[in-house]
Amino acid sequence: MKNLLKLLRGDNSQEAMAKQYGVTQQTWYSWESGRTTPNNETMLKMEKSFSIPMEVIFFDSFNYKMKLDERGA
Repeated sequence: MKNLLKLLRGDNSQEAMAKQYGVTQQTWYSWESGRTTPNNETMLKMEKSFSIPMEVIFFDSFNYKMKLDERGA
């Protein structure tokens, strides 16, 4: 699992979640599959909605970026 969005979505449809965050179902799917990540503003909304830090929701994305930063340092 690339992130926790599928788990956090629960019984809600991707379309319902997409509508809640003002994006298309395809965009939500892309986030859920880990292919892309939301912008910071949307991640902050998710953080508030789910009461979970964005770094936890998108752990793999943040961890991958940290590994790249460490390699460049």
